[in-house]
Amino acid sequence: MGNFEILDPKRHKDLCVNDGRGSQYGDQIMYSLAYPFEFRALQAEYPLLFKKSEESGQFQAIALFGLAPEENLYLSDAVWQARTLPLSIRREPFLLAERRIEASDITQDFVVSINMDHPRVQLPGGQPLFLADHSPTPYLQEILGHLRAMQEGYQQSQQFFTALEQNRLITPITINIPLQEALELSGFYSIDEARLSELDPESRQTLARDGWLESAYMQLASLSQMSGLIQRKLKSTASERPS
Repeated sequence: MGNFEILDPKRHKDLCVNDGRGSQYGDQIMYSLAYPFEFRALQAEYPLLFKKSEESGQFQAIALFGLAPEENLYLSDAVWQARTLPLSIRREPFLLAERRIEASDITQDFVVSINMDHPRVQLPGGQPLFLADHSPTPYLQEILGHLRAMQEGYQQSQQFFTALEQNRLITPITINIPLQEALELSGFYSIDEARLSELDPESRQTLARDGWLESAYMQLASLSQMSGLIQRKLKSTASERPS
């Protein structure tokens, strides 16, 4: 879970965060969360799939980076080879934490927290968070914007998946990867394209009005990125073989 502390301009006035890319910064991950408003940009780079949260059991969208745990096929040395990154990657190692009224389940507000055990914090150097007057630096202001967008994205995701489930548009998907050793990805879901095409006009109109029809088609379009991901895997596997 990490060692999260509420960000404080006095306590963390000298703290710096690395914003480089690479496995040493914790980027060696198979996937990250994605939000519907990101789908249009992300579908041009990554396969977008759905999975159930291990904590809540609710559906969530993910951008797929690799075909095995702790594998990111978009990483090459210190470069993430994509034109855009999901917000959930760009905001690391920060998180919005829910603060509740004492002895109740009522949310009081949200505070910015930082994972002090994250490699971006532990490694030397990086971007300062606060100016001399304790105001946020431009880097931290950008992070705060990402966190606000993610909070909105969380609410949007709940509405999106509610609409999909009401219209029975989510279907399990198994992906067979044609490698030398058979590889199968399971536990993921996608839009049921056949069911989507058969929706009655009223349901389609409602989905279109709420913006979910476009998001559904963006997710389906993203599946074309699987071939590119497989090619990255083949290239990576070939480079690991002894010559």
